[in-house]
Amino acid sequence: MATVKLTALYVDKLSPPVAGRFDIHDTKVPGLILRVTPAGAKTYSFRYTFRNRTNRLTLGQHPGMSLDLARERAWDARAAIQRGEDPVQHKKDAEREARENTFKGCVDDFIEKYAKPNVRHWEDVKSAFDRQAVPRFGGLPVKEIKRRDIVDLLDDVAKETPYGSNHLRAYLSKFFNWLIEREVVDANPVTGIAPRQKYEARNRVLDDREVVALWKATGRLGVPFGPAVRLLLLTGVRRDEAGCLRWDELDLAGGWANLPASRMKGRRDFKVPLSTSAKAIIEGQPKLGPYVFTTTGKTPISGWGNAKDTLDTLMAEELGQPAPYWRFHDLRRTVASGLASLGYSLQVIKRVLGHAPASSDVTSVVYNWHAYDDEAMEAVQKWANHIARLVAGLHIVPEKPVA
Repeated sequence: MATVKLTALYVDKLSPPVAGRFDIHDTKVPGLILRVTPAGAKTYSFRYTFRNRTNRLTLGQHPGMSLDLARERAWDARAAIQRGEDPVQHKKDAEREARENTFKGCVDDFIEKYAKPNVRHWEDVKSAFDRQAVPRFGGLPVKEIKRRDIVDLLDDVAKETPYGSNHLRAYLSKFFNWLIEREVVDANPVTGIAPRQKYEARNRVLDDREVVALWKATGRLGVPFGPAVRLLLLTGVRRDEAGCLRWDELDLAGGWANLPASRMKGRRDFKVPLSTSAKAIIEGQPKLGPYVFTTTGKTPISGWGNAKDTLDTLMAEELGQPAPYWRFHDLRRTVASGLASLGYSLQVIKRVLGHAPASSDVTSVVYNWHAYDDEAMEAVQKWANHIARLVAGLHIVPEKPVA
């Protein structure tokens, strides 16, 4: 075992032993050792005593680690010892933290501990992470993910799904803020990144011809999606509020569907007024399990995307031409606009849709405690009657294409 003042040139020219390995101790930094093996590997380490135990901390291998850097790391280790810290244990803790705090590991924790208890559609959040972010960052420590990495990811996602990239950006921002709260990371790399796609408020409302075509198409679509879509059109509830409807939430005698706060966007219990047509649709469904609309008897219906594609085809056949693009959520806007055309006030329309008054609306929030239940029930009944008259009396003539 030799003891010399190491130099970069000395280390470069050092020949490996024919057999066995040997250590060279540096005189400049006590405890710094260069180990040389017959294979020619030259590894820096730091040997020290901590609480009456001798340990060796591996620093790095030449030439990837320079002599100067090895000395700097050795001095850092000596300083840690003086603070009462064990450098080897500190390294093990850092490596364990890196393993445990990988992006995928943290995402799994985020879904279980935050998304499932707090996000109504947590499955959408999990799906976005699993499809778009985990394949890119899965094994990376979250501390190593930079803003540039997030920008590149969102740019790539935006090429295929512009609005999907906006959703992913929002999920990632919440995710990193959640990690900051738990002291896993110090900063949110999403901060300062603009949405890839500018949001535009939708104004799509189905006109009378389209309402009739939709009603007829849902009759051809069959159970369970046909009746479920008709319920959307009659009540204005959101897609999953209808799709996850349970038999034990219904008061058909009174004419209400009692939706729990856990399924509502506004996190408030909501009584959905049911017209006679809506009640007839519900009563016509087979009781296969706890859910009104189901194919398995155990879970609510899924596969809305495929159902929508079929529905678009059937509507085009009814109209004689494809209908302009629409979404299921546009049916809420159609119901609201239809009720307004029938003469109902904004308060009644909000009651039908389950919208809470804005906090700035002092009159509604503080003074007006009228529930508008009777008015809402009357409104959905008149809306159902209006649809029935349209379907019975409106003859759809395919529009001639513009020459």
